[in-house]
Amino acid sequence: MAQNVIDILKQEHEEVLSILEKLSSKGISDRSSMYSSMKSALLPHMEGEERAVYPAFDQAGMHERVLESIEEHNAVKTLLGQLDSASMSNEDEWVARMKVIRENVQHHVKEEEEIFPKARQSFSSGDLEEMGSRFEEAKGKVPMAAR
Repeated sequence: MAQNVIDILKQEHEEVLSILEKLSSKGISDRSSMYSSMKSALLPHMEGEERAVYPAFDQAGMHERVLESIEEHNAVKTLLGQLDSASMSNEDEWVARMKVIRENVQHHVKEEEEIFPKARQSFSSGDLEEMGSRFEEAKGKVPMAAR
């Protein structure tokens, strides 16, 4: 049975924010694998939102919020690209960059979750479950190399 897209998004937000919080600390021994795990969760999540969630939210009168969300995704992708080329051996610099990414994602999540009540009013539970299925399908189409 399909899961409500809002429930999926909230769960994934919590998971990614938890990893980002850990990555924003110094002295992490498995930083590289944790960073890879975070990207493997975050990048498909953003793609799934853009392909399966935002078009429906846009049609339900949330146009400005959708446009802002896409720009926030673009900013996080740019920051991740910069972090990919930074050396983890300079922990102070790497952690500082990660903190900026964490702050951007926290801001995005806060604003996105503020429109969830409107989404619950705008869509039936069946619509939200169908969106959940489309979201999961879109995430699965993100190539591993892009993560």
